[in-house]
Amino acid sequence: MKLLLLLPIVFMSPLLWGQISIDQTDMPSVGDYIPRKSDTMTVLPGPGGSGPNQTWNFTALSNYVITENTTVVSVASTPNGNQFGSSNIAMTNDNASYLYFNKNPQSFSTQGISGDLLGTGVINAVFNPDLTLHQFPRTFGSSFSDTYGINVTVPGQAINPLISQIQFKRTSLVHDTTDAWGQLTTPHGTYDVLRIHTMEVLSDSIWAQPLFPPTWTLVSTSTDTTHSYSWVGKGGKLAIAEMSFDTLGLPKIFKWTELPGIGVGLEETSLSKISIYPNPCSNQVCIQNFNPEEISVFNLYGQKVAVEKMAMPSGTLLTLEALVKGVYFIETTKDQVKQKTQIIKE
Repeated sequence: MKLLLLLPIVFMSPLLWGQISIDQTDMPSVGDYIPRKSDTMTVLPGPGGSGPNQTWNFTALSNYVITENTTVVSVASTPNGNQFGSSNIAMTNDNASYLYFNKNPQSFSTQGISGDLLGTGVINAVFNPDLTLHQFPRTFGSSFSDTYGINVTVPGQAINPLISQIQFKRTSLVHDTTDAWGQLTTPHGTYDVLRIHTMEVLSDSIWAQPLFPPTWTLVSTSTDTTHSYSWVGKGGKLAIAEMSFDTLGLPKIFKWTELPGIGVGLEETSLSKISIYPNPCSNQVCIQNFNPEEISVFNLYGQKVAVEKMAMPSGTLLTLEALVKGVYFIETTKDQVKQKTQIIKE
């Protein structure tokens, strides 16, 4: 039962793009709807290099893609939220199973999962202690270790009519390292990201209690070490992308978000200086009161598209008549600071 697989866990040129930092404002909030997709069929390349100013391109995927839409809801709205007292948000993909989290200015952690995980009825798998997923601010080079435990008991007769109860126990040590920053390209777009390498050392045991004699007996034990990678970006809510591995240690599952995220350059605080109007737009858009040194427009695949530009007293006018309807990013450069702003052409 690989519970961590259920967890969730921008554009750089070599000299001008800076690394980002992640805080609680980049995490999900109640009311968010997060469309995601995953590919389990492609023979993926490895996770790529670590260190500063990396580039990763994961666009060569198979046609077998699974859609996974995550909804963020209040704990009170879930059937078993009272079992997860320290949680302040919950997430679900199917309105039947729920993951529970605590988000605060210092960290983002998970308290466990509730749902019919084994086909034996609803299980409330409360983590004790809970598991830290992020410490804020998350920056390149930051690292931490954490432990969590699970101890759940379920009816056993659905599995074996002679078994009264079955107990699953897990103890785990998780080591988290922000080992790289750079530019990530997925099938949805290109992002400034931090990459996280997560190593988990886990020990599982399964116990059974027969109808007679009603004495707990150890059935099996196992230990394992797993590795996974995730790429996080500003405004990404969940990870921009995640890569997990099969039992042979080969990349097997690649999952990515279909949210645009927020493009950032050297100074995150300078994002508010750009005002684009109208947005959404039709055939023209104006970068108001701002005449950057360079302007580029990219589609969701990170491809640069051609548009006409005209300097005006009120800013810069872009003509978008040649572009099809959709989401684009306007990249501006001024005083060696790059910024990207999303626009929608209707």
